[in-house]
Amino acid sequence: MIRMMYLMLFHGMIPIRKNGTWYRRFTPAYSLKRTMQMFNRINGGVIVEIGSGLQGKMSGDSMRYWVKTRAREIYALDLDEKQLTSLEPLVKKDNRIKPLLQDGLVFLTEYDKQISLLYLDFWTPEDGMPVEGMNRAENYLKAYQNAREKMAPTSMILIDDTDHMAPWKHSLIIPEARKDGYIVEWTGRQTLLTRMEANAN
Repeated sequence: MIRMMYLMLFHGMIPIRKNGTWYRRFTPAYSLKRTMQMFNRINGGVIVEIGSGLQGKMSGDSMRYWVKTRAREIYALDLDEKQLTSLEPLVKKDNRIKPLLQDGLVFLTEYDKQISLLYLDFWTPEDGMPVEGMNRAENYLKAYQNAREKMAPTSMILIDDTDHMAPWKHSLIIPEARKDGYIVEWTGRQTLLTRMEANAN
């Protein structure tokens, strides 16, 4: 462990675990807090979270941050009913939260309002893929492609679990979003991309 920390602190090298994650993982708490603050600064309206639920400190429990925003609507999508059930204590207190047992990719295709924050943290199987992570990379790209025309001119995309070797969730979506005027604000445990209206294509 000392050697790993030495490499990170003094040589800018990030060791990788056998499961593909960076050697040292942090909670996403600070990233979520900053995203929440930035969302309020841009007067965001709609949050769409694909891959939801309250799963504890390491997962971030993002919905606890979104309810602190001034969002008009907060969509929480998951294919696992247990994850949506875990949100019930928050849903009872905040009618802006709309839990949906639905495929997020389909939802983004059918949704017809502007999205201010798209938060992606959904799971996909890797069966049959030549390299682990490619299916995630491709499906996260599809999520953005399905949402592209609905993203508000000033908007944000937050991707969870980006402290992982490529290919992974962020590998394909980041270059595609950058073509549309998004810039990377930070990367690590999560990656945030933002776009101001002047940069919208």
